[in-house]
Amino acid sequence: MSAGGEAALICATRGERGSQPPDPVCLPSELGKVRTAELEDACRVIGVSRLVQLGYPDGGLADVDVEEAVGAIAREMERWRPGAVVTFGPDGVYGHPDHVAVSLLTTAAFDRVSGEDRPRPDRGGSRSGAREAPDATGPRLWYVSLPPYGGRRRPSDRKVAAIDILPHLETKMRALLCHRTQRHNVERAFGGLYDFERRRPVDDEAAAVLGREYFRLARGPLPRLPLEESLLDP
Repeated sequence: MSAGGEAALICATRGERGSQPPDPVCLPSELGKVRTAELEDACRVIGVSRLVQLGYPDGGLADVDVEEAVGAIAREMERWRPGAVVTFGPDGVYGHPDHVAVSLLTTAAFDRVSGEDRPRPDRGGSRSGAREAPDATGPRLWYVSLPPYGGRRRPSDRKVAAIDILPHLETKMRALLCHRTQRHNVERAFGGLYDFERRRPVDDEAAAVLGREYFRLARGPLPRLPLEESLLDP
C-alpha cells in the first residue's frame, strides 16, 4: 500500500463472542456490530482497499459448509489476482480453532485458484479435468509466523520472509487501537514493548522485536532473494 499496491482483507467472522475490557465498550448483543465498525476503521488507517465480511458464526468455523466457504474466498482471489496471500498457519498461530479453520479454508481456496487444483484449459479452450502445478512466477501463499528462535533467520532461507515494518509501526499500533473492544488484548500483547502514551517502543531492544514481522512460504515459487521489505519480489 505504501509502495503503491492494493490490499484486500477477508474476515470470516464478526467476533461477536469475544471478550471485552473490564469496562465493556458495548452490550454483548452489540459486539458483532461494534467489532465490524472497528475493523472498518482499522482498514482505513492502514489503507486496505476492500474489506469482505463473510459473516460466519464466531467460534463456529469448524462447522461451516467447506465448499461454500472455500468458494467465497476463491472468488475474491479470482477478482483480485493477488501476488501474495497471507493467512494463519495450520496451527492458527496459537491454536485458536477459528484461526486453524481459516488457514485450511484459505489454503484450499489458493490451491483452487492458483495451485495444483486449478483446472487447465485444453487445446480447444474448454476446461478439462487436468491439473497443473503453480507457475514458476505465480502468486505465493504465506503463513503468519512467530519470530525464529533467537529473533533471526538464516540469510539463505528464502522460505521465511522477515519484513521490516519499523517505519510503519506507529500506523500498525493506531490500527490495532481502533479495536476498542480488544484494547485489553492489545495492551497485554504489546504492553511490555510499546509505550502507548508516547507512541513508541520502550527501548531499542523492543524496537528490534516490534520492527519485524515474519512469514513462512506455504505455496508458490521461492523468491529470488530473501524478502525483507515486501512479500513481493523487488
